[in-house]
Amino acid sequence: MNTLSEAFRSLNNLIRIGTIAEVDTVRARARVQAGDNLTGWQPWISPRAGTTVEWSPPTVGEQVILFSPAGDLAQAVILTGLFTQNAPSESEDEHKRVYPDGTEIAYDHVKKELVASFVDKVNINITGDATINVGGDAVTAVAGTCKVNATKIHHNDGMGVVTMAHICHFTGTPHSDGSATVTAGK
Repeated sequence: MNTLSEAFRSLNNLIRIGTIAEVDTVRARARVQAGDNLTGWQPWISPRAGTTVEWSPPTVGEQVILFSPAGDLAQAVILTGLFTQNAPSESEDEHKRVYPDGTEIAYDHVKKELVASFVDKVNINITGDATINVGGDAVTAVAGTCKVNATKIHHNDGMGVVTMAHICHFTGTPHSDGSATVTAGK
């Protein structure tokens, strides 16, 4: 009889649904409450953990699946990502990531639109060259001051830029040989 009950217990523990009870981000381990069982510190599954690494630790209360080889919860690994009532979108066309502070990044593959909404500061650090190609119009709207720091700024292959709104210091009249593609406001 003990062998039969042990086999049933092992079979029952092969795959279990539970919730994250505790998280240790230093060791990349979490404890899961699955029914009456509280697991030891188990690893969670990441999309990538080799030369490419993705870090997104589970959070307390998140619903997960435990996969336990031979039904041994001490060997379990945690698979995150079961939605309860917190799905960030109802669209089948959208890939969306929402962060705890409210920052959102969403891509709709039908509309071919990427939207990134940041709650606070954004820093983009590029150690090499960068190229941005825009096939249509581009708009930059800045509520505060916009600063550009560069050793040189080349507009239309680096020709000097004077707008037709500039007044010549020598003649006192507007420059007639000015740029039609660059305008300046006061």
